Amino acid sequence: MPPVITITTDFGLDDPFIGILKGVILNCLPNARIVDITHQVEPQNIKQAALILNSAYPFFPKNTGHLVVGDPGVGGSRRPIAAKSGSYTFVGPDNGVFTSVLKPGARVYVLTQTRYFLKNISSTFHGLDIFATATAWIAKGTPLSKMGRRIKDPKTIRIPKPVFKKGTLKGEVIHVDRFGNLITNLPADLLRESFKIRNRLKVKIGLKILGGPVDSYSKCRPGEAGSLINSWDHLEIFCREDNASKTLKACVGTSVTVTNC
Repeated sequence: MPPVITITTDFGLDDPFIGILKGVILNCLPNARIVDITHQVEPQNIKQAALILNSAYPFFPKNTGHLVVGDPGVGGSRRPIAAKSGSYTFVGPDNGVFTSVLKPGARVYVLTQTRYFLKNISSTFHGLDIFATATAWIAKGTPLSKMGRRIKDPKTIRIPKPVFKKGTLKGEVIHVDRFGNLITNLPADLLRESFKIRNRLKVKIGLKILGGPVDSYSKCRPGEAGSLINSWDHLEIFCREDNASKTLKACVGTSVTVTNC
């Protein structure tokens, strides 16, 4: 099977940056299969990039290389890193974007060997000059130990975690998709663990109280708000055929609680 490489960035689609990244990878690894996870991460939103990456990477074949470029510190003191965690490799800036994917036992290296970079390194586009080429070399089989020195202190960021207390499960919105659906940090397995009677759940977001998760969007009337377990296996709040973020006046960080009726 040809090497698989994914790319996640905040570059958007208006500029040629994504195409250039792919060109650099293909020059080094012509048979690579390149998959775009998303290029619509909010500019400089490291937490959002981390959450999206964490939701997507397990769906890919073993040995996939995941390239992430959300890099507000480009050209500064932040380190370029590559990591092996489980069956996957990750390449990008050491700014916390890999917080959720670096599992116990992960091996993380600072990329120092310039022979694996482009010849001319700019101060503004390390996604091209360092990360893309390093990802390709790793996919070709280059050991991470040859590309730099191992570190034990990769940067991490705070990822919001749900809390269960006195019969109430508290979480928050961690992502708003392009349809306006509100994805929370409440996984389905935690809902199952927290509530023995799950057909009587009550979901509250802001001042709006919803019933428990339904099986599909179609279970609600057009314009009606509801909740379900989505493809991320997390609780999602939606408005059928409408934008829940606008209708419910909710955004990333908005509190969500679940209780039994």
